[in-house]
Amino acid sequence: MPASLDAFARAVESDTGDPRLLSGEGTGMYVLGGRMPFVIARPASHEAVLSVLARASEEGLGVVPWGGGTGRRAGYPPERYDVALSTERLAAAVDFLRDDLTAVVQPGMTIEALNQLTRPEGQTAGLDPANPGRATVGGTIFAERSGPMRIRWGRARDRVMRLKVALADGSSHTYGALVVKNVTGYDMNRLLAGSWGALAVATELALRLYKAPERTGARAAGFGGAEEAFRAAQRLMALPLHPLWVEVLDAGRLAALGERHPLPGPWCLAAAFGDFEEGLAEQLGRFEDLLSLEGGKELARFDDEAAARLGAALADQPGGDFAREEALAVRASGRPDQLPRFARAAGEAARKGGFRLAAAAHAGSGVLRAWLAPEERGVEPKAAWEAFASLCRAGADPARGRAVHLRLDSGPAALREQIAVWGEDGLDPAALDLMRRLKREYDPTRTLSPGRFVGRL
Repeated sequence: MPASLDAFARAVESDTGDPRLLSGEGTGMYVLGGRMPFVIARPASHEAVLSVLARASEEGLGVVPWGGGTGRRAGYPPERYDVALSTERLAAAVDFLRDDLTAVVQPGMTIEALNQLTRPEGQTAGLDPANPGRATVGGTIFAERSGPMRIRWGRARDRVMRLKVALADGSSHTYGALVVKNVTGYDMNRLLAGSWGALAVATELALRLYKAPERTGARAAGFGGAEEAFRAAQRLMALPLHPLWVEVLDAGRLAALGERHPLPGPWCLAAAFGDFEEGLAEQLGRFEDLLSLEGGKELARFDDEAAARLGAALADQPGGDFAREEALAVRASGRPDQLPRFARAAGEAARKGGFRLAAAAHAGSGVLRAWLAPEERGVEPKAAWEAFASLCRAGADPARGRAVHLRLDSGPAALREQIAVWGEDGLDPAALDLMRRLKREYDPTRTLSPGRFVGRL
């Protein structure tokens, strides 16, 4: 162990008196970009997190916050990765204010555990990342892992009412309050949510909850091509309905869902709704009418339980070859009317790179996700990414509200060293400069996730 780590370990144990806090065992479970930490820190209190960060900052160590590990393949490899700060011992419910629709929880609580807390009261946080049994509340918020239900409940960051955080120097701050109008000045909760642990570590989050629908149901129909499916989705969004999610899926994504979630194709538009019984029947009926008018074929109906299972499957990523280390997961976001071009870009990426494609879009939110599985050894991941990025950006016009944001969610380490994985090469230089200044302000020693986030901050 390097001398700086030895000094760090002695100081942290002296501060906390917790012999379980630091361990050098199991570091192989915390690999990021082919790199692994020297030690795992598992603090069980806010004060212990402060101690870990203060001592790491003093010794010039790199610390990467770690939740459920579901985002381990995203971002750049960290420049320094001495300590993995796991939130596994910070996983409790601090308070559940049922009458105020608020849950106060620690960051290591899984989404599944949060749902088990709120569901019996008929409430929901509306968070639906992939792998809810592993994905943590802190990771979902700080990595902005919004799923298909973003269209109904908003982005993951919209849930945060109050954040208690530890900064890189070991100082403690609390932002926001347990009231709806809780911000004067800059909204620090929104700044930190989506920052991927580059600015602070959450130790407690107060989340806004919502009344869960009494009943849910879903409908789906097949279309001959992407243009027809996306056109029907846009017309659905123009109706005075309130879908839980609206997804357009290609043949590859339909095949990956398999027989457990049979949907018509070759392109499919599927949407779920939630309401009281009569309201749900009306919304489903109007959606069926729209599908018929738009030429949808092979109408499929899903009741409460089947709709919930389908929604969870759509939030997840395909398995099998699409989950291999050499596979790619890319995404593009913009106005919903750009989705057909994003879909064409995904197809071109697969063709240019020699990959098999599965693609799905949050059709009401303007987000397309595509997964590319290698067909054979001669794949060209960089060619695939460049084709995807070029065509996605072909219609971008920020001045007219047609900005395009790209991201490589996962891919081989070699590719991540060659491209701008957060799509920052398309950012306004002034925005990137602002992000760099924020990093210098909040983490001048570059202790937290150094080099992992946008622009290798």
